[in-house]
Amino acid sequence: MSASMSKVTEALLYAEHLLLGGIFDDEEALLALPAQYGALEELAELEAFRRGCALSDLQGMSALLISDKAAPALVSSACANEQLAVGECRFGAVITGDGSLASVPLVARTGDTEYLLWDPTERGMMLEPWLGFLAGIEQDGFRPFEGVVIEDVSDALAPLLLWGPEAPTILADYVATSAALPEPGQVRNVTLDRIACLVANISHMETACYLLMVPPAAARVLWRSLLSFTQVVPVGHHALVHEAESQLPWMAQLLGGERLEIPASQLVAWGIARAHGGYVGARALGA
Repeated sequence: MSASMSKVTEALLYAEHLLLGGIFDDEEALLALPAQYGALEELAELEAFRRGCALSDLQGMSALLISDKAAPALVSSACANEQLAVGECRFGAVITGDGSLASVPLVARTGDTEYLLWDPTERGMMLEPWLGFLAGIEQDGFRPFEGVVIEDVSDALAPLLLWGPEAPTILADYVATSAALPEPGQVRNVTLDRIACLVANISHMETACYLLMVPPAAARVLWRSLLSFTQVVPVGHHALVHEAESQLPWMAQLLGGERLEIPASQLVAWGIARAHGGYVGARALGA
């Protein structure tokens, strides 16, 4: 059994995917997600993003927790996006010292001195070693980020993606008031039918898109509950990547795997870098 297939079979929702006709493609498998559901269903999956609501399992997505009093300074230096207030989330470019684009994680500030970074692409594997390197920088006996703790929390919560125009209506059915749901660009703790979840509303998308971070023990219950809505369609890797590439202009390049050097002006235009620089790699980009 290949390593990638072993990872898939260990997924929390693997049995659920099989029940829905999930087809796993070793060569193109993204995380624990089937390539598609049913041999001829990719068009129906794509349509869910436009008229209904797509539901995807993103288990295996890289997730890092950065904490301590120096965490805001580290995240500001490592992530080129505008600085976040507590409860905000935004995509941010991570640039290495030579000016190459390492990753574009979704960055969420979940406390005064606490951040979560999520990356569903293979480039997410670069985040922890790069941030660890930055955290350990020392010059003339001074360590600007001393004390920062970087933890891999990829297995702590199960990530589900709910994406489509019907997503707000569906989630509103789980809460006492729709005001409990985060606005675009916000992240907050939300109880969905007695299941305590962390919910991020991803603002870059043309239609509503929520990242639901669910306790692993409750993942199957919530997955089945969401699929009980006729508007919700399970969506596999092929359709999800197609939609992500159509709405996130940097995604196709990130998935290519090669070294990327994108002008600072383009990163700013995409909304993943601040115009005034001040982040690692900005000087190499001429920002």
